[in-house]
Amino acid sequence: MKLVHEFNISIDGPFDFALTVAKPAGWHWSTPGEIFQDGTIWAALYLGSRSVGLKLFSAGRSVTALAYADFELSDDQRAQLLASVEHGLGKDKNPHAFYRFAQKDRILKGVVKDRYGMRLGRLDDIFGRVILAITLQMAQLPRSRQMMAAILERYGTRLKFDGREVLLWPTPRRLSRVDEAELRVKANLGYRARLLSNAAGYLRDNPLNILELDRMPDDEAVSAVRAIPGIGQYSAGIVLGRYAPIDAWSVILMSELLLGQTPDKPREEIGRVSDLVEKRWGKWSWWAFAYILNDLENLAREYNLTRLT
Repeated sequence: MKLVHEFNISIDGPFDFALTVAKPAGWHWSTPGEIFQDGTIWAALYLGSRSVGLKLFSAGRSVTALAYADFELSDDQRAQLLASVEHGLGKDKNPHAFYRFAQKDRILKGVVKDRYGMRLGRLDDIFGRVILAITLQMAQLPRSRQMMAAILERYGTRLKFDGREVLLWPTPRRLSRVDEAELRVKANLGYRARLLSNAAGYLRDNPLNILELDRMPDDEAVSAVRAIPGIGQYSAGIVLGRYAPIDAWSVILMSELLLGQTPDKPREEIGRVSDLVEKRWGKWSWWAFAYILNDLENLAREYNLTRLT
């Protein structure tokens, strides 16, 4: 792949490039197969059906982006690329209002200080988020990472540019051609093979765009995402990033933070703790959830947290 485009993005403060693209909790920015080293990230995305490699680095609040491809970008593709990267860096989601809200909350006040300037944007496309959401269902994090790694290694798109190799999520079309039985065995997905196969077929025929979803009201966006096979309320929270997705793991964490107790039967407490999170943080519940998960190491010094990974 060759260098086909270079552009710069200026983002109003507060903005921390490293915390945004390489979050402490290990959240990927574009794909688990990206590379972050010495303040530079090598990532990738799809423009339609074509894959593009990205190299990003920053100087303060100015980010330089280099795009690599095996085709020349049209003006429309350059505009789409700029919009995607700006959105992925959270340019349109300045955290000032959340930070003001956080100063009134004992827990959030500390995590904002620890992760000041971290934006919540993600570059990955809808199908990448769906793969993440489905592999997280009923699985511990190491198991989820194992499944995602198998999917990337067997079916992902391999991009070589700037002396690096990045593995990008497979497209819905690519994965929809894989037999469900193969996904179950070779990617070790178990029952999730059927969910992922059906989701791939749905998104192949009904493409969704994260930029368009983010412009929709919450109920409309949730409804659109829940139409994807295998995506329920919890998984929709992961895909959209609008509310805290409470599951059998995070319910323990939130209970220990907010109530000071570890639930004996976590699954039975999901509804109650979800209501508690919504009541306490309201429209900021996703921001609160994301900042907390990326500051667990510091929180564990003050709170008795039994589930740090």
